[in-house]
Amino acid sequence: MSKHRRRRQAPTPHSPRRFAGIALTTALLAALTASVLPAEAGTTVVTPTEVGSPPVVRDSTVNVVVDRAAMNYTRSSASANFTQSSLAAVALGGCRGDNPAGTNNSPRTQVTVTDPDGTVVLTTLSQVRDLSFGGFLTNPANQPLATQPAPGNTNYRGGAPNSGGGFSATVNLAGKPAGVYTVTTTETNMVKTGFGACTVGTPASVGTAFGNTFVAGPKVSTQTFEYRPWTVQFKDVFGNGSVRANIEPAEYQYVVDTATSPVTANAPTPGGPTQQFYGFDGAFALPSDPADCVADPSTCLPDVAAPCVPSTGCTPRVMLINRPTTETSTDALVGVFDLDTKAFIAYASLNGKTRTLMSLGTVNDAFYHDLLTKLSTSAAAQGLDLGSILATEVSVGNGQKKVSLSLLNGLQIDPSSSPGGVQITTDATVQAGVILDIYSSLRLTGGACLANSADSSTEPNRYTRNENNGYTVTKSDLLPEVPAVGPLGVLVGGPLYHITGKFNSDALVNTATAAIGVDTAAGNPNGLPVWISPFLGGIHTATPKTMDFLGTGTWSASESPVLAGCLVVDFLLGTGVAVYNNPLPVGFGTIFDPLATPSPAAEQLTDAVNDAVDQVVGQASANPTVSGLLAQVTALLPLG
Repeated sequence: MSKHRRRRQAPTPHSPRRFAGIALTTALLAALTASVLPAEAGTTVVTPTEVGSPPVVRDSTVNVVVDRAAMNYTRSSASANFTQSSLAAVALGGCRGDNPAGTNNSPRTQVTVTDPDGTVVLTTLSQVRDLSFGGFLTNPANQPLATQPAPGNTNYRGGAPNSGGGFSATVNLAGKPAGVYTVTTTETNMVKTGFGACTVGTPASVGTAFGNTFVAGPKVSTQTFEYRPWTVQFKDVFGNGSVRANIEPAEYQYVVDTATSPVTANAPTPGGPTQQFYGFDGAFALPSDPADCVADPSTCLPDVAAPCVPSTGCTPRVMLINRPTTETSTDALVGVFDLDTKAFIAYASLNGKTRTLMSLGTVNDAFYHDLLTKLSTSAAAQGLDLGSILATEVSVGNGQKKVSLSLLNGLQIDPSSSPGGVQITTDATVQAGVILDIYSSLRLTGGACLANSADSSTEPNRYTRNENNGYTVTKSDLLPEVPAVGPLGVLVGGPLYHITGKFNSDALVNTATAAIGVDTAAGNPNGLPVWISPFLGGIHTATPKTMDFLGTGTWSASESPVLAGCLVVDFLLGTGVAVYNNPLPVGFGTIFDPLATPSPAAEQLTDAVNDAVDQVVGQASANPTVSGLLAQVTALLPLG
């Protein structure tokens, strides 16, 4: 062996070993000498809540946050004051372990949430923190382990003096009972004197530090919150807002576009209570103007409706909300709400935006949402407000009783089968003007149908039904298109359509009306031989068995498989002439056939059409746009 031994080279200032040693020393010294906060207890917070006593929770998802877990406290002798142990000191010999079958001395915080009946809905424990060498090198240091370990003799579930070492948990209250919930926080702090045993206790505070005494046992604190979810919710079919409410206690909140109002309790106002409830049985049609209804409920509610105070045990059917604008606030909500079907109509203002919110009810919205949204978009592009059209007043009579409805009610109720509804029976009638026809039927037996759909915005602009009911649409290739001019261009312009319909008596919805124009049906309240709408006699609504329409407009027709059956949905909003329940063997289809020859039956039909057009031109001359549009369409008809 050479006598010249090679000396072991000392680590260079930048060698990996020297860097690791410096880092570990620095981390441990910093942890041992860090300024320790004197706080002795964590704070448990429940979110989101509304101010109250106790605070109110609406959402089914509740967060429980503890800002500081339980701690380890040490003193050198019985006469010395306690201090919080740094995590470095804990790692080198503090109170550790969460093993019930072995060492079980780690500080820990447990949160338990119980429902109004005392049933535990959540139990959560502070997490095991990383006290390994690598745990001191992270930023921040000593985070909870990503994968929580099994109980062990060296696990540490306490907090970190400088960072607080808090934790959080989520409570799912979906399906849980409403009422007062209790949150119990149990802090198991540990105290240790010198090299003595770890004992459960919490030091007493003295000023901004701790004294030399402690209170034995865990520290327990409780708080409560009230889970009060919204029991009824109403959503606008066009997505412009919503209203949510509780009946007992009476309170509500509404949304306009993306803005949400504060919660309003049912406090008395100069104009009466903000929420009123009425009970009754049977069908109910929403009013055209909710403001008139809430001002005088007797004008819109059935005669059998009676005021209802839910706290006395009665079950309300209708809720009225009356919060008009005031001198100090332009925010307002005035509406009528069917608590059974969830159909509603309301005027809502919030943060300077005003919307008319409406719904056909939960069931009908599912059928018509897409159709109405598409139609509303098309109408808005031409300056038309579909909401205003649907809110137009309808005068419905059966010869003995007259009821005022809106076009929205034509979608809301089924006059032919709804108990307590309005039965409308009509003979053959001709309607001319702006015509709204909506039809839907549901077959649940006989086998699923094939998907079949078409609309006026997509070529070839034709539709042939496969079911024995619904629309058949033909586009005229012989007659010229009507120019799309003016604000009604979406209804008047475009190709001329011939639409025939066959409608079942047990349809989900079957309503037809001349929103602007005339109807030759008998029973006009002003005594004239026709209904002229909306100029004189209101609007007559029919539930026809058949339809024969000639004109222009927006339409959609579809057949969709539903289980072992078929859903038929047809929609027409157009300008033209329609014959319902035509008893004659001819119809507008003859106009599309250049080989058709005149006949006495055809002359009777065109005479009825001409009579309807004459009434429009004569009685509605104050509105030249309507008469002009009808003249364009009817000029294409053969005159008798």
